[in-house]
Amino acid sequence: MGYKRGKAKGQVRVSLYQDTRREKYNGLFPTKIRVYDSLTKKARLYTTDFDLSKDQFRRIVFPKMGERLKKEEKNVREQLLALESHYSEKAHDLALFTFDVFEGALSLKSGEVMDVFFQLEKYRQELLSQGQTKSASQFDLTAKSLKNFLKDSGRSSSTLLLPEVTVGFLNSYENWMIDFKDKSSSTVGAYLRNVRTVFNVAIDLNIVNRELYPFGKKKYQIPSSSKVKKALNAEQLEALFAAEPANDQQAKAKAFWFFSFVCQGMNMKDIVFLEWDRVSEEGIQFVREKTKRTKKANSKTIHAPLTPFAEGVIKKYGTGGTKNSTYVFPVLKSDMSLSEKEKAKDNFIRFINQHILPIAKSAGIKERVSSNWARHSFSTSAIRNNISMVFVKEALGHSDIKTTQRYFAGFEDSSKKETIDLITGFTSKDKK
Repeated sequence: MGYKRGKAKGQVRVSLYQDTRREKYNGLFPTKIRVYDSLTKKARLYTTDFDLSKDQFRRIVFPKMGERLKKEEKNVREQLLALESHYSEKAHDLALFTFDVFEGALSLKSGEVMDVFFQLEKYRQELLSQGQTKSASQFDLTAKSLKNFLKDSGRSSSTLLLPEVTVGFLNSYENWMIDFKDKSSSTVGAYLRNVRTVFNVAIDLNIVNRELYPFGKKKYQIPSSSKVKKALNAEQLEALFAAEPANDQQAKAKAFWFFSFVCQGMNMKDIVFLEWDRVSEEGIQFVREKTKRTKKANSKTIHAPLTPFAEGVIKKYGTGGTKNSTYVFPVLKSDMSLSEKEKAKDNFIRFINQHILPIAKSAGIKERVSSNWARHSFSTSAIRNNISMVFVKEALGHSDIKTTQRYFAGFEDSSKKETIDLITGFTSKDKK
């Protein structure tokens, strides 16, 4: 015996159902999805992660006119209705309904594919297989954060079905991270982008309907952090370039920092992975490591001119292009595993960051300059010198100009004044 609320269409009726046959130790009863086939007059129940008292079920599923639900109850209602809608759509999309075909469409026989945690782990393993250990660790942290959120919400943390990830769920998760876990906007954004990634994968694999997608305009929008603009101005760049290194380590760090800068803000990882067959008199051609191992069709080849400075760095610090040297710089070896290459790359970037900072300080630069400042400084310098945003987008290898805009540190006050004077100059002319 139980209580239910349902959606009917033709042969199949889908209901929210409270199974009151057996009370749980906590005094609650499981909420299930009941699917009834009027042709065979048979029904099956499918579990959810929601356990409610009889009064809670009544309030959430059958709220009375004018009855106000608590914030937590509204969240549960939204997720239950999303589940009900998902099951209903799957049932009614079938040309011929049978429970076996229906469960195949839902992937319930291999139900883990509907689980957010399964998808996060699957994606993490894929990143590990590509040697992207840092990115992989972020997906692990996201899963742990979500499980803690579910526990604090009084729910089971064993599974989280994709249809349960609604706008209300995401808002609650964001608020929990900020209000109770004191997470920064950048951390919140990183975790939620990972959830969005696996949701997109699930849609591409037809695991869930696109209509259930909770992200985007007029839905849930991932918060963007107001990052500190990591760009040096023209005066600071000249001062850093003129600064005398105190030792060979600083000289090397400075050389690679400006190599990144003159090569159109070339990312340090791309410098480390640069191979000799990508370098010629015409310039450097490469595909960003960040995108070339993905299945995206928009991975682009970036063309950077080989300036005299860049050529000098290659001659001084390069491997010389011998038969045994696949890579331009002696950071990686061809026989290294992907994880070993990632570790060597991380150590190299750590070296650059450690030794560029004291040079910057000696040049009178107060900011904590690191390797990625070269990339941001290139894009900002280009735009401040009237180079189009479209050119900078292509130079950095961005697929979206919005990403390029985030690299731009803005115009300096002096530049703004010159522009305003140019535009409004007629207003200051003496009237005759």
